[in-house]
This record gives sequence, structure tokens and C-alpha cells, in this order.
Amino acid sequence: MAKALAKVAMIAGAVALVATGVGAAAGAGLFGAAGTGAAGTVAGVSVSTISTVASVATVTAAAASVGAQLLAKKPGAIGTVNQVTISANSPIPYGMGRCFYAGSQLHDVGYGGKVGKTKNPYLTKVFVWSAGGPIDGIETLLMDWQPVTFSGTAAVGYYNSWLYAQHQLGQRPEAAALSGPWGPVPDWSAAHKLSGMAASMISYRFDRKNKVWANGIPVHGVIARFARVYDPRNDSTYPGGSGSHRFDNEDTFQFDRNAALNAITYARGRYAKDPVTGAQTIKVVGCGFPYESFDWPQWVAFANTCEANGWNCDGHVYDGPGISLWDNLKRICAAGGGVPVISGGLLSVRFQSPKVALDTITLEDFAEGERIAPGMRTYKDRVNTMVPKYRSEANKWEYVQSEAVQFEEYITLDGGDIKEEEFLCEMVTDKNQAAQLTAYELFSRRELSGITIPCKPRLWQYRLGEALNVIDQQTGINHLCVIAAINKDIANATATLTLETETTSKHALALAMTGTAPPPPTLVPPGDADDAAWDNAGNQDVPDQVSEVALSSPGVGKVLVKWRDPTTSNYYATRLYRNTSNSFGTATKVNGDFLGSLGGSREYEDTGLMPDTYHYWIVTVSDTGAVGDPLYVGSILSV
Repeated sequence: MAKALAKVAMIAGAVALVATGVGAAAGAGLFGAAGTGAAGTVAGVSVSTISTVASVATVTAAAASVGAQLLAKKPGAIGTVNQVTISANSPIPYGMGRCFYAGSQLHDVGYGGKVGKTKNPYLTKVFVWSAGGPIDGIETLLMDWQPVTFSGTAAVGYYNSWLYAQHQLGQRPEAAALSGPWGPVPDWSAAHKLSGMAASMISYRFDRKNKVWANGIPVHGVIARFARVYDPRNDSTYPGGSGSHRFDNEDTFQFDRNAALNAITYARGRYAKDPVTGAQTIKVVGCGFPYESFDWPQWVAFANTCEANGWNCDGHVYDGPGISLWDNLKRICAAGGGVPVISGGLLSVRFQSPKVALDTITLEDFAEGERIAPGMRTYKDRVNTMVPKYRSEANKWEYVQSEAVQFEEYITLDGGDIKEEEFLCEMVTDKNQAAQLTAYELFSRRELSGITIPCKPRLWQYRLGEALNVIDQQTGINHLCVIAAINKDIANATATLTLETETTSKHALALAMTGTAPPPPTLVPPGDADDAAWDNAGNQDVPDQVSEVALSSPGVGKVLVKWRDPTTSNYYATRLYRNTSNSFGTATKVNGDFLGSLGGSREYEDTGLMPDTYHYWIVTVSDTGAVGDPLYVGSILSV
């Protein structure tokens, strides 16, 4: 029943959007541009219009500016989180929320002389994940999109003894530089601390056979919880705030994915720290707005809205030559349905949230000057279907499309033609958030913007983002409107408001949207790709299979697997696989390679199992890396 009611509400909301007149009435010309003034004309032109040409030009420019801002194409994505960035002077990455990043590579060197029969068997790379440290934490390192477990700095499982990683979160300053597992790394010293940078030194070992890295080093990177942010609501020095956060002290910041809080923190900027005095020094990333330049009530309202909607900012922006910091701030705000603006000399923000009219303005409130009410967008510019595109963790953190957002009422209004456009939700990793933001964008394309009304001084008290009922019979406006810009003229005692219509029913409709995720790809277990490459090299001299296989359950959550290694002279190791279904194709490799002795008895206790039926297989491997067919050991119930 709840689903049925929700659907009814959605249909009713869409009908209301049309019924308000923002669609059909405006299209019929009822909201056409009109000018009003004192009686009298010269050559057919209003005298009052002639006398206020300069004022009108200013007002029209303001309206056009706001309209252009609302219609402007969103800044495109810069860089990619799925590919390593390598250059001599790379832009500085800045991560927010929780996401994957392949890193900006700073160092790459092979070394080690000759170890055994292998020359220079060691390779070390250094990656920066984010400035603005210390970040909250690195969750996992992915290799071929699968997590690798570490014991200390050494990988366990397939990459054991072949892969090492040391991480730093970006303390200011770091206590020591990153170091490798095999002694000094060439061209890397104790002076390379990378303070304030979340970074990792990843080291790879090669041997003469090159089996583990047969396909080369796979795509890899980290999933991390990035920037810690300033929240004025947690600052007891801010009116109404409570807590230890302080705007001028990054050490008091805490991790939060909230889009508004990440926008505030980036607008503030992230700074290096003097290790002696503790004072912030050089700005590393971000805009650098001082505390007194923020329109704090508006930013706090934005933060509350993002928190209520569950709208997060998950992704990276980049600071560097030729990159606009303002565009970066717009990208971050867009994840919360907002756009940064300068209003009254302060950094403010406009964002999507339900509005309540604080006042009604009518003819008595209008000042001298021309009032402008532009008509709705042309048929060519109108869109009635939008396809959300967001970053999906299940799809290797790539941008993927969700189900299209559309309303039949809009399609009907446009003559039945589906006019589709893709909408990029750049810093969004949640399908529902992407659908909701896309719905808001679709609704915003139907609102009227650039409505300009010169008002008497009593309207000076209102602020950007506040709502007013506007009744103007001569221009055909009778609608709830939101203030998009204010131009106060002290000399003429006027406050020129630039407004945008606000349709109340759109909010419930947009926030009810849910997204659909495409199916995730099938991932290859670590090592399988290497095995395939190794097999394709012609190493087909596989050893015999193991013998005397047996399964038993020695205790709760445990399975004991026993076997005897083959006596074939080229036998090298065995591999054990497990699955809860009788399918080797989706089985998981257990532990690493079991290096064998010819004909020797072996056993392995598989622990930490949940109650279920488990199937096991054993595969033998030759000393050249050739892999035999899997031998099914059997199944057993573990309780």
C-alpha cells in the first residue's frame, strides 16, 4: 500500500508542476516579458523607460548573469580516479568522502643488484593519494579490483613475499619518510617525508621466471576515507555551535562525507603547518576564503539539508596550473544540489530545499524601473528525460548510467517527444543520491529564472535563497519565488531582486527517487590472470594430481584437508580452492601456494568458517608454472 501511495504522490506532484503554470501557461505566453512605468511615450517608447535606460541595462545584465549561471554547463570532470597520474608537475589531488583512487605517482625505480639469478629484482613506486592530511584512514589496497590483505607491510595470500606496502595518512609533519622492505630506495631519502600528504610506498619483487607478474603489474589503488572537515555546528565559538572544531585549526577537524562540509573546508583551503609554532603557513589546496567572508547561516543550512538528505561528496578534485579553484568548489557543492555564489560581498551558496514564503510582494512594493519576467525556455532548450551518471563501487569505480528520470507530464507538454540528456553526478557514489539530484536538475530546467523586480527599501532585509510570494498582474506572475541575487542601490533607495520560481511539490517528488545500478562485472581472483599468461607461454608439462585426499571437521568453523603430494619430478606446489557451491569456476583460493615435497603427506586446517557446506579442490603446479586440472576433494558440512 505504501508503494501505491508513493506512486500516487509522485504522479500528483508531477501534475502540480504543470498545473502551476510554470509549464503550460508560460509556454502560452502568459509570462512574456513586460515593462511597466508612468504614462507617456516618445516615438512610441515609454518615457519612464527612456529615463531609466542605465538602470534597466544594469538590471537586465544582472538578470542575464544569473540566468546564464543557472543555465551554464556544469564544469566537466578533471582527471580520473581509475588511472595513475604520472607527470613531472602533476596537479595536487584532494580526496573527499570515501572513494577509490589510483594515485599520483611521484617515484618509480628498479634496484637490488643481482639477487640469485635475477638482476634488479626490486621495483618501488611512491603514490600520493591526497593532500590535506591527515586523512581519516586507508581502508584497503586493491589489486585487479580485489582487496589484498597485509600483515604489517607484507602482503599475505597470493602476493605473499612479492608485494609490500607502507602507508602514511599525511601528518603535519610526518615523523619519518616512507621506506621500502629491502633497505634504502635509490633517490629516496629521509628528507622525502611528504608531510600533509596521504601517500604509500609500494614495492614489488620479481624473479627470473616472472610468474607472479606475468601479465605485468595490475591496476591497483586504495579505497580510503579522505578529508577531515570543519563543521561550524561543532564549533562552540560559532553561535549555536557546540564542540571543539575551530576554523583556524585543522587538527580539530573530523571526517564527514557531508557535501556542504567538504565544500566549506575546500573553500577555506588546506595549509601546511609550521612544526615549531603550530601555525598554518602555505596554502596547499583550496580557495583560501577567510572566516569572515562566509555567509555562515546559509552554509549551515546547506549542511543541515545535505545531512537530512544523506547527500555526500565522494571523489577527488585537483589543484594546479590552469585549474579553476572556483570550478572545483562548484563540483563539490553540486554533490549536494548547490552552487556557490558571491552575495553581499560574502561567499554564499544556493541549494535545493523546501522553501516557505517569508513575505508577499505586490504592486505597492515595486520601485521605479522596469520589471522583467522572461518566458519559459524554448522547445529546443527544454529537456524532459535525464539519465543520471554516477561513480559505482560495484563497477570498478567507473562512471555508470542509472535508469532515466522522466515524467510523462513533461513529455506530453513537449508534444510527446522524448528529449534526453545525460547528467553527470561527478562526486556521487550512491545511485539514489544521483537519481534525486538528477530529478532536481530536471525540475530546475522548468523553473523560470531571471525574473527581475526593483523594490522599495523594505525588501532590503531579505537574503539570498529566501522565498517570497510575488504577485504582479501586469507580468502575469503569481508564484512562490526564491531570491537568486540582490542589488542594493542606496542612491535611489531601491533593492533590485532577481528571482527564480519555486515549485513546492518538486521536493517530495525528487527526494522519493531511487536509482538502479547496472550489474557488476565478474572479477578474476588474484593470480588467475598470471596463471593464464604463464600457461599460454607453452608451459604445459603439468605434474600428476595429488592422492590420498580426505576431509574432516576437527571443530566449530574448521575443516581439515589432507593429501599426499605427487611424486612427479617437475612438481612444485599445490593450490587449495574452496566454494559453498559445487563450482570450481567461482571458487576462492585458500592461503597461498603450498610448496611441496615429492610424495610427502600434507594437511591444512581451514578456520573461521560459517555454518555451511563447503566444497574443496586441489590443483598441482609444475616448476615451470604449468597448472594442472582441478581435483575435486569433496564436500563437508561445517558447523
